[in-house]
Amino acid sequence: MRVLCLVDGPVVPPDRWMWNHLPQSAQADEVEFLWASPADRFPKWGKLISYYPQYLMLGIRAIQACRRKRFDVITAWESKTGFLLGSLRSVLGVHTPPLVIFAFSFKGIAASVPAVSRLAMRGIDHITVLSPEEVNYYSQILHFSTHKITVCQFGWHDLCKGISPVISDDFIFSYGRSYRDYGTLFDAIDGLRIKVVVNTRRFALKNLKIPSNVIINEMMPEREYAQLLVSARFLVLPLLDTRHAAGESAIVQAMAAGKAIIATRTHSTPYYIEDGVTGILTPPNDAVAMRDACIYLLNNPDVCVAMGIKSRQRYEALYTSEHAAQCQYSVMQRVMYQTQMTASVN
Repeated sequence: MRVLCLVDGPVVPPDRWMWNHLPQSAQADEVEFLWASPADRFPKWGKLISYYPQYLMLGIRAIQACRRKRFDVITAWESKTGFLLGSLRSVLGVHTPPLVIFAFSFKGIAASVPAVSRLAMRGIDHITVLSPEEVNYYSQILHFSTHKITVCQFGWHDLCKGISPVISDDFIFSYGRSYRDYGTLFDAIDGLRIKVVVNTRRFALKNLKIPSNVIINEMMPEREYAQLLVSARFLVLPLLDTRHAAGESAIVQAMAAGKAIIATRTHSTPYYIEDGVTGILTPPNDAVAMRDACIYLLNNPDVCVAMGIKSRQRYEALYTSEHAAQCQYSVMQRVMYQTQMTASVN
């Protein structure tokens, strides 16, 4: 199988991205990678300046690559790498090879113009989503058949493997930049007698009063972030109540680190966090409930540890890179074969 794969960061041989986690039978695939990795330092419409133009160029490069060489399928990681390519294909009337977008989500500027986005979806053959609730939602708002949407759980490599916790400090950790509700978090932990470390972009904290027990970091290299994660008491993930999935990477990484997780109950978080078993889900915008959950885990360290153990077990059973790669690969194969069968009949 010949695959053109669009990703959001460099993939340099011998690295083969998703194929690193697939069975031997997939290693014969010929995979060509194209990537863009713009700085995500501006929110909302500010992304038009330095963020989306690079993904538009990625789409143009993909069109050019398909003119030079025949591929059986194009895959793209997340909407940002594939949505603009789908738009170009729709405008140009290009429908081969089939395009599959993994971990698709409908958000940002695209969500502001659904009519235009529906046009872009005509250039996309299949998407995978991170939670079951998104299937009917995307089908309705984008006029995209549910038969072209598959749920593939989010998976991540064990980034904390081999990293020992720092035991000289005691803190709660929070992480992420997109669709975070740090206002609710700050109200929840203000005055608690424990430090709270937050890794995020400054734009996510605009107009918020930061409590005295909070330390703000910018986003940092993976190993430094992993050191914080394994050293924390537990993770708190405050989220806006969106219709699309959000926060899954932070949840799965915390599960891999064996941490209990307090998170906002959204459309997607119950699919990843088993309430009362691997963590605690709190209502949206409810600082009191989030504070009570933090105090409960702080006052019951045995429960916190037990939840962390269950989190790690759930990660190993469902959310490793191998699980995600196999699901995505099976979708890619199915779409390619369906396209080939349709072409042979016609």
